[in-house]
Amino acid sequence: MVVQQRERELRRGPPRRPGWSLRNYMALFMGVLLTVAVVAGFAVRWMAEGDARQSASADAGYAAQRAANQLKAGFDAISALSTPLAADPGVAQLFVDPSKCGIGYAPVAPFGTGHIDIVGLDGTVVCSSRKGVSSGTFPLYQGQSWLQAPQPTVVAPVVDPASGNQVVVISYPISGQGALVWFLDLAPLGPKLAAELGSGVHQLEFLVTSSDGETVILRSIDPARSVGRNINGQISTSSSAGQPDLNGTQRIYGRSTFDPGGWRVYVGADEAAALSAADQLSNRGLGIIAGGVAIMLMVTSVVYRRISEPVRRLSLVIRGATAGDAVKAVGSTGAAEVTNLAWDFDRLMTTVKNELADRLTREQKALISERNYRLLFEGHPQPMWLYDVKTLCFLKVNDAAIQRYGYSREEFLAMKITDIRPPQDVPKFLELMSAPQPHFDRTGPWRLLLKDGSTNQVLMTSHTTTFDDHEARFVLAEDLTESQQLELELHQSQARAEANAELSKAKDEMVSMVSHEMRTPLASIVGFAELLVTRKVTPEQRNDYLGIMLQEGRRLTALINDFLDLRRIEGGHITMRFAPADIKALIKRSVALIADPTGTPIQVRVPEDMPLVRIDGDSIFRVVANLLSNAHKYSPNGGAIVVGAGVVADMVEVYVQDEGLGIPPDALSHVFRRFFRVDNPDRSGIKGTGLGLSICKNIVEAHGGTISVRSDGLGKGSLFAFTIPLARDVSQMGEVLVVEDDSGFAHLLQAELTGLGVSSIWAADAETAERLMIKKKARAVVLDLLLPGLQGEAFLHRLRSKHGAGIPVVVVTLKDLDPAATLLLHKAGVTAILRKGPGMAETAANMIAKSLTAEQVVIG
Repeated sequence: MVVQQRERELRRGPPRRPGWSLRNYMALFMGVLLTVAVVAGFAVRWMAEGDARQSASADAGYAAQRAANQLKAGFDAISALSTPLAADPGVAQLFVDPSKCGIGYAPVAPFGTGHIDIVGLDGTVVCSSRKGVSSGTFPLYQGQSWLQAPQPTVVAPVVDPASGNQVVVISYPISGQGALVWFLDLAPLGPKLAAELGSGVHQLEFLVTSSDGETVILRSIDPARSVGRNINGQISTSSSAGQPDLNGTQRIYGRSTFDPGGWRVYVGADEAAALSAADQLSNRGLGIIAGGVAIMLMVTSVVYRRISEPVRRLSLVIRGATAGDAVKAVGSTGAAEVTNLAWDFDRLMTTVKNELADRLTREQKALISERNYRLLFEGHPQPMWLYDVKTLCFLKVNDAAIQRYGYSREEFLAMKITDIRPPQDVPKFLELMSAPQPHFDRTGPWRLLLKDGSTNQVLMTSHTTTFDDHEARFVLAEDLTESQQLELELHQSQARAEANAELSKAKDEMVSMVSHEMRTPLASIVGFAELLVTRKVTPEQRNDYLGIMLQEGRRLTALINDFLDLRRIEGGHITMRFAPADIKALIKRSVALIADPTGTPIQVRVPEDMPLVRIDGDSIFRVVANLLSNAHKYSPNGGAIVVGAGVVADMVEVYVQDEGLGIPPDALSHVFRRFFRVDNPDRSGIKGTGLGLSICKNIVEAHGGTISVRSDGLGKGSLFAFTIPLARDVSQMGEVLVVEDDSGFAHLLQAELTGLGVSSIWAADAETAERLMIKKKARAVVLDLLLPGLQGEAFLHRLRSKHGAGIPVVVVTLKDLDPAATLLLHKAGVTAILRKGPGMAETAANMIAKSLTAEQVVIG
């Protein structure tokens, strides 16, 4: 039936889905291809023109530089020749006897034609390179500015009176008599530069202007009409785009300058000639693109026909879902991938039909198996249930469990597995659940609670399973038989006997160790007491003996106190009062207690944003102080001592590191044992009870943390670290903030407030109280003035400056206050000042409750 239903669904055809056909995708592909071709054509055209302009600009710039270099070389050659000639005394003699004139003109660098004259100060020609010209009295160059110049001068363009040509005048003064003057024709200079440096591709124009760009000095095109023309700065190289030359032809200019004179050398490439080559290049590129597009369109059309039609026929066959027809429908006209797809479809259909038939058979068997399982589960005479291993909630129970334990099915399904266990057994059960569970397990005996409050001892057989997508555990609870109970009692008796034997052995060892540790100080005290009684001693010896007795007595007292503290901690007789605390402030107080002002300072490395921890402040202070004291004692040669803290997962790790005597590897696993001390000569003079680290270990473990030690060996220092829990947000809330270092009085005050229906939170120091006020502002404060670290008066001042005067504050303290101090407290807005003593906790609680009630009335 399942197979037939599947075939009917296939024949109905594919559901309508938003999407494009293959034809639409092919049209899109062709459109994109044509668009890309057009964009590529424009890009080729644009890049070809850009390259042509860049090439023309580069060619023009290069030619301009070469032209400037040639002109400068000519000027340099003329200067090198003329400067010593003008200073030659023989030239000066020509003004006295012109008949000795013998100068001639030869082309210099680019300057092909011109003449050289020696001109007197009155403008008359004394000597000339022109043929047939003799000295005369006619002042041909009278009044010329270059004739009076004291330095070599270049002037252009100038009309030469002798030849009528436009020339450049280069004069070199002859002291007190005249000047040596070069008259160089400008008209042939431009065509000559074009012939030597021009490019046939870009049809270059050479143009030289004055330094201000206003006057044409030479030009390669139409020089006769252009030289001396005023162009008013018409030529510019500020843009790579073409601009018209003096004849209106669009050109791309390059520029250079040279001395003397600061002439500007412009070389312009014909823009039309440059772009003509670009047009040819871009046309070839466009032709290639057009040919490629045509080929792509033809190939795409063929591919489309070879794919779309076979795919359409294959789609029709798939909708018909008839095995073996797909390959015949596609035939040999389709692409190889389409043919392979048809083969795959035929094989898939065959496989699907076989799997559907197998699945139907398995489903039928599963239904029968499930029916049998339900009959077995529901009808089994022993209590059974399933529970979620993550939430511990009941998922299913059988009738036997309902009948045996008295709960209804609805009550069972609303409970957790821990609800049917005695409260004292729950921690052990949760501890076992936190460890990896075996797939199959049989444990017991366990006590289970019946609805009437009685208990029942059972053996539990369980295994892991999956139930309604839950990771579950199946449990079979068997009541203990009479023989099993007798066997259990026998095992328990044996276990108690073994435990008593171990306890007796441990006590004997403890008494032996304590006796041994006490004998040494007692022997010293008794020995020196006998000396004082039986012998005459000098006053100095008496003082020495009494000092030793006092030291040993204190050592014995410390040993007894540490031993008693350890016994109370191990026996659970010391009450830990946990509260949020600022670990950084606690560490700083420990450092202040242990640090030696004259020795190496202890470094504190605690982040500013360290979160609050949940600890018994006095106990953890004792741990930190003990570790710092040990670090100081076991660093006789100095060295850095570092104490720090950081967050690790959901705990805070505190560490103390030193560079002292270190610990050998074989002793690392024993350092937290009672009375253990490293047996090494380097620490024989260091006193201690051997109980401090054991006390630290028990305190840390009572907080749910761990303590560890690391050392690389003797002489390489050590690092002690322990973890304590972070304070949960719910433990940092309360209407009243109790700032009190006496945990007993704080606990009593909190009990009084709770009795009045007021919630509270306790801070053992002012630093923690400040952090708690930032977390959640309390409505009232009970404050002790005598606090560790920051004192109560300073905390009150900060409280008022940060949170205003609206928070009621009741001071309960043993501190003796004079009238002036009392007045200052009242000015700070203190509601009342109470002397700590019997009944003061109740009085303070009542005053706070009244203040909060009055505040609510005002708000209402």
